[in-house]
Amino acid sequence: MRAAISDWEQFAYQYGESDAEEFSLSRLNPGDVLRVVTEHTNYLFTVTDNHEARLQCSRSDRPSGRVRISGCGFGFSHAFKPGHLFCGGRMEFTFLQNKKLTRYRTTSIRAIVHHQQKS
Repeated sequence: MRAAISDWEQFAYQYGESDAEEFSLSRLNPGDVLRVVTEHTNYLFTVTDNHEARLQCSRSDRPSGRVRISGCGFGFSHAFKPGHLFCGGRMEFTFLQNKKLTRYRTTSIRAIVHHQQKS
């Protein structure tokens, strides 16, 4: 248990000392496109309403289709910041798989790119 706490403390310290910006999911509007990049995967979300998006993924072994982005976790701990994404954190989203709500958490985020729908 102490190792998990140490990992969380180290991540929180590094995150607190960094100038990394957070991306608030409240900025998303229908039609917006959000690209989240991890080490091996690109996640492309097209927002369909204020709470859901259509996910296209660069890898076939990752979820795709209708999802709900939940927020971001700190490293491998259970600490979680709902409604926000940040580089270094692990994005979490939910989707239906075989009629069962399933949670998915990515590896560490390297980049977040938001394209707003033109009005």
